[in-house]
Amino acid sequence: MNRSIESILRFINLTSSGLLAGSLGFGDAALMPGWEHELPPERRAQDLANRSYFNAIGPVALGTAVTLAVGSRHVRPIKRVLDTATAVALAGVLAATIMVTVPINKELEEQPPSDYPSDRSHSLVRNWTRAHAVRTTLGIGAFVCAVASNLAHRAHAK
Repeated sequence: MNRSIESILRFINLTSSGLLAGSLGFGDAALMPGWEHELPPERRAQDLANRSYFNAIGPVALGTAVTLAVGSRHVRPIKRVLDTATAVALAGVLAATIMVTVPINKELEEQPPSDYPSDRSHSLVRNWTRAHAVRTTLGIGAFVCAVASNLAHRAHAK
């Protein structure tokens, strides 16, 4: 991959990883496919006007990270390790969102309303909180690795 394409990919990766980390840490939802199922039903209709754009942020971050980890040539080993760590962390965010938090949200929504929360709902909320903490940590870690990779000095091509 030539330098200009790599630079463009690094910019896209850094931007999308930052948006994803920000959405996990400070937003209402993870910008990964399935995030719309984490919103309460009354907010889904009003907040989903730009859903296709939001759904693309996580996969774009993951795709560019994988491309950089696999396709970068003439880079230092530390840069390749950071690119790989970014890709692995972003894959973890995607997996946690699709396989843990979205199914828990669906199960919580399907429970009938009650005056007092059940032990099952407490357990689900606790599991969702843990999964969200893990994916937030992974998302922020991916962004930090992307920043570090961009700041790492380029090896001189001969």
